[in-house]
Amino acid sequence: MSSLKLMAVGDITLQTKNDQNPFKYVMDTFGKKDLLFGNLETVLSTTGKEKKKSVVLKASPDSVTYLGEAGFDILNVANNHILDLGLEGFRSTLNSLDEHKLEYIGAGFEKSSLNSSFIEKNGIKLGFLGYTIGRFKVPEEISISKIKEKKIISDIELIKGKCDFVVVSLHWGTENVFYPSPKQIELAHKLIDHGATLILGHHPHVLQGIEKYKNGLIAYSLGNFQFDCKLSQSSTNDSIIFCVDFDKNGIIDFRIIPITIDENFVPILAEGKVKEKLLNFISQISKLLIDKKITNKWWFEEIGEEYLIGNVNSYITRIMKYGIIPLFECMIWFLTPFCIQCYIGILRKNTKSFLYQFNVL
Repeated sequence: MSSLKLMAVGDITLQTKNDQNPFKYVMDTFGKKDLLFGNLETVLSTTGKEKKKSVVLKASPDSVTYLGEAGFDILNVANNHILDLGLEGFRSTLNSLDEHKLEYIGAGFEKSSLNSSFIEKNGIKLGFLGYTIGRFKVPEEISISKIKEKKIISDIELIKGKCDFVVVSLHWGTENVFYPSPKQIELAHKLIDHGATLILGHHPHVLQGIEKYKNGLIAYSLGNFQFDCKLSQSSTNDSIIFCVDFDKNGIIDFRIIPITIDENFVPILAEGKVKEKLLNFISQISKLLIDKKITNKWWFEEIGEEYLIGNVNSYITRIMKYGIIPLFECMIWFLTPFCIQCYIGILRKNTKSFLYQFNVL
């Protein structure tokens, strides 16, 4: 029976030190794929008005050739950096991908665009959809698919009859946190219930667990892949190539190829104890999903401090760059319901730690 090997990787910026080929150490591995997916976390443009953000990600349009040479077949562009250089940067990015015949999902030139793509290899046809979180305003002339449950389910229903399996790319989650939220888990399950087979997550800049659910598979976060980890304030340079094997009946197997990102922002195959440690870590964080240990209270206890520190650092950078407006935004943010739940989670976690220390619990 025919089979198809999909390889998927996380965030890509195409920026390296000394303009090295960003994929030079993984080219041989990529050569074993039938399809290669990645999240393009950058704008391919040298012009356009920069957004007032703590981090703006941009690369030369010429760097798109690295994606072609590495064998990428499809890229997600629905993410929180696709408008970093405004409408001009957006158009340059999509034009560059079109010129090099690289498929993409999650955004388009037309407001009503479904932003899907279909690719057939070895007699197996996959349909791809891409979506992103973000409160940014989308210009009237274009479309960027936002994560809205009803819309995603509707899109899945619309395309699942036109392909063998539906792959959904989700730019979601909380940055630098190793666990998806209960709401993310619930949404992922619903999408598979309605016809998705594989969900590929990204945005947190760190790896998260992998879960089998019914006939589907969920990788909650593929982490950074080709990225300056300092930009994301990431505590790790661990990454993976996620390999999923399909046949006509569905997913037959998956495996993880451990990766580390070197000081030049280039991914390299992990070996020895580093490889073993990374595989054990993924197994550990995935077990929490399998055992259904991620509750709302537990999650806010685990992520509260990391979330608050990361966002405060981001606001400080913006305040230093742009002045008083980000300061007011920060003051409002401190009072949001999400932040309040983080404060409660931190208090609850510290209280438990104190009580355990004195053998009260």
